[in-house]
Amino acid sequence: MRRSGPLEPFRLPARDVRLLGYAPAVARRVATLSAGRFAAKMFRGDPSLWTSDPAARRIVNNRLGWLRSPREMLREVPRLEAFAANARGDGMRHAVLLGMGGSSLCVEVFRRVFPPPAGFPEIIVLDSTVPGAVHRVESDIDPARTLFVVSSKSGTTGETLALQSYFWEKMRRLRGDLAGRHFVAITDPGTPLSAEASARAYRATFHNAPDIGGRYSALSYFGLLPAALGGADIAAILRPALLMLEACGPAAAASDNPGLMLGAALGVLARRGRDKVVLAVDPGLRPFGLWIEQLLAESTGKEGRGLVPVEAPASPAAARATLLGPDRVAVVMTLGRRPAAAPPAGRGGASTPTIVLRLRDRFDLGAAIVQWEIATAVAGAVLGVNPFDEPNVAESKTNTAAALAEFDATGGLREEEPALAEGRARVFLGGIKPPSRGPATLSAAVGSLLGRRRRGDYIAVLAFVDPGSRSPRATLETIRSLLLAATGCAVTLGYGPRYLHSTGQLHKGGPNRGLFIQIVPDDTMVLPIPGTPHDFETFKQAQGLGDYLSLKRRGRRIVRLRSPDDAAGALRTLVAALRAARAVSRRVRRTRT
Repeated sequence: MRRSGPLEPFRLPARDVRLLGYAPAVARRVATLSAGRFAAKMFRGDPSLWTSDPAARRIVNNRLGWLRSPREMLREVPRLEAFAANARGDGMRHAVLLGMGGSSLCVEVFRRVFPPPAGFPEIIVLDSTVPGAVHRVESDIDPARTLFVVSSKSGTTGETLALQSYFWEKMRRLRGDLAGRHFVAITDPGTPLSAEASARAYRATFHNAPDIGGRYSALSYFGLLPAALGGADIAAILRPALLMLEACGPAAAASDNPGLMLGAALGVLARRGRDKVVLAVDPGLRPFGLWIEQLLAESTGKEGRGLVPVEAPASPAAARATLLGPDRVAVVMTLGRRPAAAPPAGRGGASTPTIVLRLRDRFDLGAAIVQWEIATAVAGAVLGVNPFDEPNVAESKTNTAAALAEFDATGGLREEEPALAEGRARVFLGGIKPPSRGPATLSAAVGSLLGRRRRGDYIAVLAFVDPGSRSPRATLETIRSLLLAATGCAVTLGYGPRYLHSTGQLHKGGPNRGLFIQIVPDDTMVLPIPGTPHDFETFKQAQGLGDYLSLKRRGRRIVRLRSPDDAAGALRTLVAALRAARAVSRRVRRTRT
């Protein structure tokens, strides 16, 4: 439980904002937002802050419910806690969240920041179609003592429905007519998922307010029901959120408004070339950076503009290198009394603009969520984009559906001819030409990709591997370090298909400043998806292919590695290629000098 006593509003003190030479421009923008009564209009639900288009205004009108959600959810605490107690009383030892994007990342944050007390179920998040990830979760649970939380705003999310079908069939065989007691749905009213949950007699269905978008839904049923199942004190999370809403509300002076100040700073710096937001998050708050990443990328990455969120690497040396650069701004989040490090200085003593956000304790996470939501809305207005739509997300979904339809009709996925082959691995290229000199290898292809980089570019490594497996995570960090050392570019890591519901919007709709490396290994495990002619491996492969085609058609620069090896082998192949490419680059530089 949180300590008793009065709570102070969550502030962004002036001494914690180190905007260097950008401070006057930010101050002018804050004054403009204040004169335009931004906060008052936002809390009133005025869509003119972001768009004048009638269709877009309707979207905004149906996406501001998150401003009311903390107060409404505080009234729902007894119901959520009673549901959790009932499930616990029935002997549930695990609660498996089946969801994607906004339905899963907030749960991952809550489960890590608030580990379950003794006697409460362990919360497991499954947001992957990788067969190894599905099998890992299935192996870690006792199905007879597991509650499956099926979470989808639209009730039509392909990955979520596939996972639901898989585990429903398992439970139907195990529990027969009582299978529904092991499932609960979170969705909007009137969705196909809501109807299915009713027909199958699920333990309960929680209908979320339909005017809350997925990435803004952390402090709604989507985040709070799983948190309650895991024993988190959700009332103690919501109360600081209410204080933050008040601190960011119409009555607050703009210069004291934590959300408006943060959003104005990020928007102004992005317009001046510092669009890479490096998130250095206290270890006690991880993986909060993943949630912020989705919120920023999907909300602002459109119309050729956007903020590029970059989680700082765990390695101190790599983190320092990531923080440095003329296209970067650092946001440091500290917990408790831990001091924030001074912003690193580059050549000539130039420093990175830095914003430090201090949480008194982990329950201030609720306040931080509200601050970031409001800041993202403000940054969208400063950048001139609508932060409440996601116009490019459907592209990869459409390509995936077409690939699966082809598979269902012919028994195979149709791919273009590879640009080159190395052993049994195939390499596909988009936006770059195959190497013209020397052997056509993966190393040469990666070298060609990196050779096409321009000032202000970033690199995105997109790996369709199990996000819960420790070995791929370590190898991906090695890949990031190699790319960072070779180019100096900010490097992001994305797990497929999770990133399709997060940074995927930015990759396609944001500025054409990304260099993409997609890794899609083979998984020999066969896990059929009930009700379809295909299995999870086919689904995963179709998703990788669909996103590659979408990026290529948009003229993005991409290398796609299709490897017959498992995840570990495919990633090792890429590490070897990067090291070889770096060695060639060094030899070329020595020859020229």
